[in-house]
Amino acid sequence: MVVKVALKIAYLGTDFYGSQTQPGLRTVEGELRRCLTEIGTLAPKAKLSFAGRTDAGVHALGQVVAFEAADPRLTAPRIINAKLPEDLWAYAGAEVPDDFDPRRGATGREYRYILYAPAVIERRMLEFGPQFLGAHDFTNFSSVEPGKYPVRTIRKLEIARRGDVYVIDVEADAFLWNMVRKIVTALRLVGENKRPNDWLERMFDPAAHREGIPPAPAAGLYLKAVSYAGIAWEEDAYARQRAYQRMLHAFERQRVMAEVCGEFRDAMG
Repeated sequence: MVVKVALKIAYLGTDFYGSQTQPGLRTVEGELRRCLTEIGTLAPKAKLSFAGRTDAGVHALGQVVAFEAADPRLTAPRIINAKLPEDLWAYAGAEVPDDFDPRRGATGREYRYILYAPAVIERRMLEFGPQFLGAHDFTNFSSVEPGKYPVRTIRKLEIARRGDVYVIDVEADAFLWNMVRKIVTALRLVGENKRPNDWLERMFDPAAHREGIPPAPAAGLYLKAVSYAGIAWEEDAYARQRAYQRMLHAFERQRVMAEVCGEFRDAMG
């Protein structure tokens, strides 16, 4: 009997050309489809529906994907992970109603951006960050697609400093394309005193002021969590532990290089 299943998945986006299938390119959807097909659990002609699209180089910790499974017993994360590559893993699952849509059914989404910005004045970033809260027209802070409604509601924007690194958490009902990365760029511009104090207010009025700003680099962004009402997730502790070990291995070189960079900075600063 065909059953609809949802999975919580995580991935390191560095070597993916985004989450959605693109002909001839390595994507999260492509790897998942290959895996589920090899296992034999993907129902014929079944679609993979994601909670949200991530661009090339963007990571995810709490992405959600739903699909029709011909054999739900074969959708356990530890079974799926045996066929997945080292930079993609599943760690929780749930049987969901036939009409479950992970994108439309989400009640909220949260992204985190890790920003290295030694020149930022922390006081200014903390001062201007709250201006993003509430409902705004984010045309100037996104790559708005034609006909796309540009108003979104930011429920939370929190900034924490860790030395020269800023951790920026943004939660909203939904996001526009490149919205989080352009918000980060804007915060950096005001934090480095490269824009006047009234700039953000003017940016929220695209009818009077239009300005294109680049998105912050993809490598610092990950989809942290997607919220739903009434979904009973079953987490696989073994799959989570194995995923953690994969992650440690994947980042070993970068972690060492970060320490080397820190020692060079201390010696030459």
